[in-house]
Amino acid sequence: MALPAPPPRPTAVIVDGYSSGTFLPPAFARLGVDVVHVHSSAEPMASMLQPDPAAYRETHRCPAEDPAAVERTVAALAALGPVAVLAGQEPGVPLADALSERLGLATNGTALSAARRDKYEMIEALRRAGVRCAEQYKSDDPQALADWAERNGGYPVVVKPLSSASTDHVYRCHDAAEVLAAARAVLGSTDIFDRPNGEALVQSFLDGTEYIVDTVSVAGERYVCGVWEYEKTVLPGGRNVYDLDVLLDPDAEPVPRLIAYVDRVLEALGIVHGPAHAEVILTPEGPALVEIGARLNGNMNPDFHDRCLGANQADLTALAYARPQEFLDRYAGRVYRPLAAAAVHSTRTEADGVVESVDTAVVDRIAALPSVHLVGVKLGPGKRIRPTADLLTSPLRIFLTAPGMDAVRADRAAIQDLKDAVYRVREPASVLLLGPDKYVLQACLRHGVDAVLVWGAAGRDHGLAEVPDGVRVLLVDDHKSPEAVLAALHRAGLGEHRFDAVHTSDEWALVTAGVLAAHLGCRALDPATAVHFRDKSLQKRKVAAAGVPAARVTVVEDVHDVSGVPWTFDRAVLKPAAGAATARTSVVSSAQELEALSRRFRSQHTAQRTFVLEEFVGGDEWIADGFVHDGELLFLAVGRYGDPCLTTIDRNEPLWLRHFDPKDESFAYERAEPVVRRCLEALGLRDGVFHMELFHDPETGRLTFSECAARRGGALVHEQVQAKFGVHLGEAALLLALGRAPRADVELRPGLVGTSYLKGRAGIHFSCPSPAELRALPGVEFARIEFPAGASFLEDIDNTNHRMGQILVSAATEDELRTRLAEVRAWFDERLVVAPVDVTGRELRAWGRTLRPDADFSDPLWP
Repeated sequence: MALPAPPPRPTAVIVDGYSSGTFLPPAFARLGVDVVHVHSSAEPMASMLQPDPAAYRETHRCPAEDPAAVERTVAALAALGPVAVLAGQEPGVPLADALSERLGLATNGTALSAARRDKYEMIEALRRAGVRCAEQYKSDDPQALADWAERNGGYPVVVKPLSSASTDHVYRCHDAAEVLAAARAVLGSTDIFDRPNGEALVQSFLDGTEYIVDTVSVAGERYVCGVWEYEKTVLPGGRNVYDLDVLLDPDAEPVPRLIAYVDRVLEALGIVHGPAHAEVILTPEGPALVEIGARLNGNMNPDFHDRCLGANQADLTALAYARPQEFLDRYAGRVYRPLAAAAVHSTRTEADGVVESVDTAVVDRIAALPSVHLVGVKLGPGKRIRPTADLLTSPLRIFLTAPGMDAVRADRAAIQDLKDAVYRVREPASVLLLGPDKYVLQACLRHGVDAVLVWGAAGRDHGLAEVPDGVRVLLVDDHKSPEAVLAALHRAGLGEHRFDAVHTSDEWALVTAGVLAAHLGCRALDPATAVHFRDKSLQKRKVAAAGVPAARVTVVEDVHDVSGVPWTFDRAVLKPAAGAATARTSVVSSAQELEALSRRFRSQHTAQRTFVLEEFVGGDEWIADGFVHDGELLFLAVGRYGDPCLTTIDRNEPLWLRHFDPKDESFAYERAEPVVRRCLEALGLRDGVFHMELFHDPETGRLTFSECAARRGGALVHEQVQAKFGVHLGEAALLLALGRAPRADVELRPGLVGTSYLKGRAGIHFSCPSPAELRALPGVEFARIEFPAGASFLEDIDNTNHRMGQILVSAATEDELRTRLAEVRAWFDERLVVAPVDVTGRELRAWGRTLRPDADFSDPLWP
């Protein structure tokens, strides 16, 4: 007789299980509960301690601002029948509220979610409830913040982001000039969760000692896990640096007053379920909230808290969700009872560089001190270490407990003689970037690489690229000019600076990067190899000599005069020898058509004069994206354009593309990989990313080389590769520029991911749907609007960069993908508002009446 199957284990859902949230999976496991992880962002938050994927049964990605993703995630989680949804770290709070509410589970609800994350809304919620709190003002204008501080009539004030943590970008300011500087620093940065700070907050200064109050609640019945006193210092720049968190006796003043105050805060903010970590200052008028998070204390360690408190916030949280009645019976309404004296010490450093190694002998000496329970070494080899400015940049977290505080303080003093020997530090890598690439810049910050960005006037004026805080920018007329770049370096005092690499993602600056690197004595693609990746004729000769099929090519030295160019083709393609994005590229069927194009270019006074005439090759147009290290192909993604690029231009249709699935469409990789390897070897690329185009004959399977760029592909190739394969081409480009091997582990996603351009219409662009509105459509996972309102969109499409924006869409089949792309493009076009050009005022007024039928703009009579 077969034994009955064991009952399924219950499941809890943890949203953003970063940092101390990593303690939740083992806490639930001890209660026999499985866990599932949900990211509230499209990509993991690189600045945080990452969750362990092995601790979770499965993982979902659900960008909180994407309604379609939320719907998909709700459906997937509902099928699991979870017992709880909770936040593992601060940014996951709103999504955890929404998911738990939608699934009918114990929840704090969405009504006050914003107040539990946004520090401005948090304090305003307290004010409405009559709870003591700071005066405050928020704005995206530094001057407005400084003006409020002046009007408020009292310094110091505190300036900080609205939704960060760990004292990130928190400043104490003593006059308007300091407020201005602090506000600009906040507004020019991202928070610790990789999100840009769109506004800054200025608050009245709360004078007094600061405390921690940690709780866990079920149905509004809370248990106080611990109250700790902060001992801290203020740096000359006005930023707080925390030294010790000291555990307090629950019966000693001011602990009862603090607990009573936090009870009111929990009620005002609707925190009735789960953990909370509150920071409160005891002012002369009484307690006042600094901020509160509906999540675990970031300095919480389960073993340490069990030793000094008899319980820990992670296990109590798991109990509250998995066995709420047991929690109520054992803990509701009660307060912790310490078993020993305890403190958490966050060390300071003045070191600035990259960690070369950790001296474990020194760590062992610290760990051997009598009261030291645990030494938290926060940085590993290769990580950036900076002078301590907040909790994030504290390099060691040390947990101490003993029968009395005298022993703890004695060991804290002994640590000061040892802490600076823990890390062996070398200078950080330094890279010179020609033109901005947001994904390479992101990788610089993630890997602690010092970046100097040379930014040309045209790109800067375009205004789409955003440069993160911490990147030095040199403004030049033209970042493709070695003269302009070298002059800017010398003006900035960097003429003799030791760079490790020069890198660019700009096709037009590739050779410049090689020339500059040769002068600066650092790494880059050498100029001769770079030239072969730029000049289409040189490429084809190299590849053809290696035995790879390639179109015949004739060089047109001056397209303004083609009288001496022999016509040897049935059909040919005329293009610039070193162009990109199919600009000024045309199919030519006769010598007469070539002559006509020559006259047109001459009349337009085109700056590009050297062209090539290539044999026309038919078939499907394939793409190959990937990277090589030390000559070895580490990653390859093969795909295709929906239609060849020239076809889309001739038909005035939007470009779209997708990558093949290596499992379901392995034939494409079997055909392409040998060809790609031979081409890269012939062209001499040994370290770098590439984007290659090939023509595929569907009848014979033959692949013909078209062209190759030594940079990542344009359009949304980066996003598409990341969505389908889990590979970050920006990170790969940076590491390869530095001579390091990037991660090449593929996380293959089932189904199809495709990208498409969004067309515009001729006229002045007034408005269009926002990226968020596009992401709300079925299957749309990413959207970028590139064309600014107020600019004139031209009628003629003469290159594949002529577009209003781009979308990334997922689907189960190619038919579904094509349908979704077409539907999104049609939906976008219907909502695109474009004013006609070259019309009379009367015609414009008529257009205005159709746009605003409810408004009368006619010339009225005086009544």
